[in-house]
Amino acid sequence: MNKNTLLLSIATAAAMLFSGCQQDDASDNAPNIRALTVQEQKTVQSSNDFAFRAFAQLSEEEGAENVFISPLSISMALTMTYNGADGATKEAMRQTLGFEPASDEEINQSFKSLSELLKGIDKKVVFTSANSLWYRKDLQLQAPFLKANQTYFDAMVQGLDFSSPAAKDQINSWVEQKTNGKIESIVEEVTPRHVLFLINAIYFKGTWAYPFDKKLTQPGQFFLENGTTVTHDFMTMKEGKYLYYQDQTKEVLDLPYGNKQYSMTLMMPKAGHNVQEVVQELNKMNLSSWLSAADTSKLELHMPKFKLEYEKELNELLEQLGMGIAFTEAADLSRMVEGKSNLAISEVKHKTFVEVNEEGTEATAATSVGIVVTSLPPSIHINRPFVFLIREKSSNAILFIGKLMQPE
Repeated sequence: MNKNTLLLSIATAAAMLFSGCQQDDASDNAPNIRALTVQEQKTVQSSNDFAFRAFAQLSEEEGAENVFISPLSISMALTMTYNGADGATKEAMRQTLGFEPASDEEINQSFKSLSELLKGIDKKVVFTSANSLWYRKDLQLQAPFLKANQTYFDAMVQGLDFSSPAAKDQINSWVEQKTNGKIESIVEEVTPRHVLFLINAIYFKGTWAYPFDKKLTQPGQFFLENGTTVTHDFMTMKEGKYLYYQDQTKEVLDLPYGNKQYSMTLMMPKAGHNVQEVVQELNKMNLSSWLSAADTSKLELHMPKFKLEYEKELNELLEQLGMGIAFTEAADLSRMVEGKSNLAISEVKHKTFVEVNEEGTEATAATSVGIVVTSLPPSIHINRPFVFLIREKSSNAILFIGKLMQPE
């Protein structure tokens, strides 16, 4: 990249912490749902499609390592950036993010209203999404770009002295606050060549609709794909209800949170199969068919308690998905900063945190490829690597998606 090209940095931080704390103890916790507009449906569909494509690429790249991303967080940060793009760069970003032809206003508005829907749907689930723009204070952001991101993403806007070491600390302090202390930093350096940092932070905290009994948590064997085993703490649910589906290659469970609008969906390959096979199958159509084929189960459930942190620079992934131009001298981000047309994205950083314990996690998922299974096991053991995602039912929005190859 030419040294005269000024740098733009995009960061997304996502935390998901499950604990016994509840936002509201009110017994009346009916889902606060509404029908999605056509554009909202398209936005969710594009975000989910981006989720499946990005996750498949990262899963293959990471191999036996754990992966955990928030496609919604990535989509929001990149859509704020999209508001400053033009020409071929904007078109490349549109295709990478999966947006169908729509006006900027329609796309922006759908993210705004979706975010509001997710925040108010369940009193026992905390969902927040926060956005910020940090710009070099000797420069000026273009009014339409600024207005769009303030109006639709409620972005906090702050000018900083990018030659000061305190600039990085101020941005990271905001991220730490918005992720409830779970992600302490995301920006590693701020240089005078940087002109702007666009940040999205998502935080999710939910309590299980049917908690696991802490007294029953005990060590068990988790079988890794390389043939070895590790000893890890497993939780037990004796008195719960969840969706369950199995076929010849996998088992699918959907574990609800709160009032059952949010859920965690787990997909575990059966013995002789592996996680990458599940990843390759995972798309909108298959997920929908697995969920619709699932039955309600009350079988005793054993699954690992785990904590996972993940960090990834997404430049290479986004280049592979089609928006490589945005990282080059040919980038057209001319709608962002007054008098600056030589802008390019320097890095897209993504950090996540998740903790799953006895009180907290939500699930809604299942698996089906049309093969009838005649007998059910006496209990279900999630004791091999699995794919999991967190989603909201009424919108079908996928907030998080990951794979646990080894519990920590």
